[in-house]
Amino acid sequence: MKHTFFKHLLNFILLALGAICTALVIWLDVAIFKDGIQEISATEFLQELSLLAISALFFLQARKHPALRGGMILIGGFFFCMLIRELDALFDLIHYGSWVYFASLFAVYCIAWACITPKTSLRGLSAFLVHPACHYMVCGLVLILVFSRVFGMNMIWKVVMQGEYVRTVKNIVEEGTELMGYLLCLGSAVAFWQRSEPLKTL
Repeated sequence: MKHTFFKHLLNFILLALGAICTALVIWLDVAIFKDGIQEISATEFLQELSLLAISALFFLQARKHPALRGGMILIGGFFFCMLIRELDALFDLIHYGSWVYFASLFAVYCIAWACITPKTSLRGLSAFLVHPACHYMVCGLVLILVFSRVFGMNMIWKVVMQGEYVRTVKNIVEEGTELMGYLLCLGSAVAFWQRSEPLKTL
């Protein structure tokens, strides 16, 4: 009971630190850098760094645990494709919207690998889905893919600000929510990595 209490307390503290970090980075962008949270900002950089770390952790697990390789490659590939999407401004220097081609090619590669090794794909996905860290990942993805998109809609904030629409406010809400979601997913990836040793027996 005592161990469980301290475990949940630690989780709460880490989540609270993630929320504080999100607010601090938003404040830096708005108050210090005065960039309005555009494509090049501390918030965007931390989002991209989080995605890179998440995908790297799962790709490293794919190498570390051959029995789970296909599943780990699928999860890591998913987040790497998200990273490519976040770097769309960089890929626009090549051709507008070219991120789609790069993300599609990488997705096909990961899916092909998973199809070639279906047993390791199922084992890997199952190992993660039954792990407690998966809950944090699901919450993070809901924040990133659903809540930030819906709550960051222009029509909502134009009504809220009643003719005094300031895009920076909308960006703060949308990008801040995304960053918190990415930090949740990163925490999930780290937790799964730290407890991955018993997975060798699967």
